[in-house]
Parts: sequence; structure tokens; C-alpha cells
Amino acid sequence: MMDPIIQSITAVERPPSPGGARTLARFTVQLGGVRLYGLLLREFRDGTRRTIAPNVGGQHCASFQPAIAEKVTKAASKALGGQIAVTRTRRSA
Repeated sequence: MMDPIIQSITAVERPPSPGGARTLARFTVQLGGVRLYGLLLREFRDGTRRTIAPNVGGQHCASFQPAIAEKVTKAASKALGGQIAVTRTRRSA
């Protein structure tokens, strides 16, 4: 299995989803000869992180075997480093 290469990563500011996961970043990864764009790095309330593929027509456009998903998530977390997005709340006047 080839190691994932993070091509680009951008921290995002997005409030937690109704399920409690917070989106930390949007990124592009290369797995061998395949490049995937628009993946999301999400962190759940228990501290675990997962890689989520973007939706196309209401369905995720990719899925990963568990071992690959773990490697991609670890590589994205490492690439993100200390630039964790801070969720800002807006107060209505």
C-alpha cells in the first residue's frame, strides 16, 4: 500500500455538525496515481478524527478501506499541524 501524500490542506472555520463532529480542514491527497480533492478532516467529541469524502448528488463520491482511511487521516492531521481552525460564534444583535 502506498503512503498518502497531502498535496494541499487548508484549515476551515465551521461550527460542529448536528452529530457533533467539527470540520478542521479541507484537503487534497494523492494515493499512488489517484488524486482526491475536497476531502474533509473532521474531529468528533471524543477526539477521534476521520476523513470524509465530499458529497456529489447527495452521496459520498469515495470511500476507503479502514487501513487506508487511517493513513490518510493521520497524514492530514500531521499536515494540518498547529493550524487548527477556531470556530467562531456570531451573536445576533
